[in-house]
Amino acid sequence: MTDKPKREPTSIKMDPELWKEAKIEAIRRDIDLSELVELSLRKEIKKEKKA
Repeated sequence: MTDKPKREPTSIKMDPELWKEAKIEAIRRDIDLSELVELSLRKEIKKEKKA
């Protein structure tokens, strides 16, 4: 059994079209939307730390 990291429920406001595209991309990758958001945030934060 794999231990998944604890998830914090949250709410954000964003462009509805971007949200729709994100949902489609998550489905395409066969991952949860929350996983896609986390991956994207981690990538962006990592990129900014290197700058």
